Amino acid sequence: MGLKRVLILFVLFSVACSSENTDIPSLKLAGVNYLGDLPTLVASKNELFKKYQLDVDVSFNNSGRQSLDDLRAGKVDFALVSPTAFTLDKLANANNELQNDEPVILGNLLHSTLLNQILTTTNGKQIQTVTDLSGGRIGLPKGTNSEYIWWVYSVFYQVNTDQVDIIDLPISELGKALIDDKVDAIVTWQPWTNHFIAEYGDQLKQVEGSHVYSAKWLLVTTRKITEQNPQNCQQLLMAYADAISLIHSDTDNVMQMYSQEMSENAILGQNYQPGLHQLNLNWSLISELHQNIQWAKLNNFPGSEKPTNVTSWFAPEPLKAIQPFLVKIPTMQTEENQ
Repeated sequence: MGLKRVLILFVLFSVACSSENTDIPSLKLAGVNYLGDLPTLVASKNELFKKYQLDVDVSFNNSGRQSLDDLRAGKVDFALVSPTAFTLDKLANANNELQNDEPVILGNLLHSTLLNQILTTTNGKQIQTVTDLSGGRIGLPKGTNSEYIWWVYSVFYQVNTDQVDIIDLPISELGKALIDDKVDAIVTWQPWTNHFIAEYGDQLKQVEGSHVYSAKWLLVTTRKITEQNPQNCQQLLMAYADAISLIHSDTDNVMQMYSQEMSENAILGQNYQPGLHQLNLNWSLISELHQNIQWAKLNNFPGSEKPTNVTSWFAPEPLKAIQPFLVKIPTMQTEENQ
């Protein structure tokens, strides 16, 4: 009788464990080969998603625009993206947006001036500062944060953009285009900056003035997921909070892991310095989105002429549920005519 009871308990325990395992959601997340997306890599490599009972299939693209496209196409459940690519996407899709499918912001992971640079050659045209690029050719991937960053530089340093040619190139081709004299300078980001410097050595140099832009980095999903699976969103945010804590507490090992991972992806470079990572939703992000909209208006991007309610782009509830003090944005959706 005792043996029978033990067998019954064993069966019940096995069934319970099996049931528990099948309840673990399988999710897909698209990150980016970008130093600003370091928390995604850290969370994945240290199994922090599993820590919070999530089975997350993580992939990495070369730009946030690609990751956002994957979210739009239903290929992934979560994506990492810059404010610029997110803003242009929201403006362009404003007229045909289905509320359940619209991308929304769960959190910002970054506030750093270390991750974006302008590079030029040490030969040919003597370029020391951004001002020297007037009349030049600038290589960058259009539709990404680099296009917006160039505008920020041009405004700050009073460069006449009518006298500058923008050459649209994939991020991976910028270094060769610079060496081949197809462009005079490139707007790039880490790890690609260090990759190009490692590849071409003293033929390249950084243009002074890159510090004027402070990068942000967004974790986004769809409205439907936040409403139907809020717990998954909360668990994901907790994993990111842990990843950011690990970056701060074990920086040397994290950066060594990052360099090795980039090397395995054929991205050269070393001596990476992490940006300032912090999980939040605050007014500085709202200000950044407003400025992106103003830039889009000045450049006549699709949808930029219409009034925009920026607060509707957020889904603050999951972050507020786990760490309410990190949410410092309005909760009421008021009309904001840009």
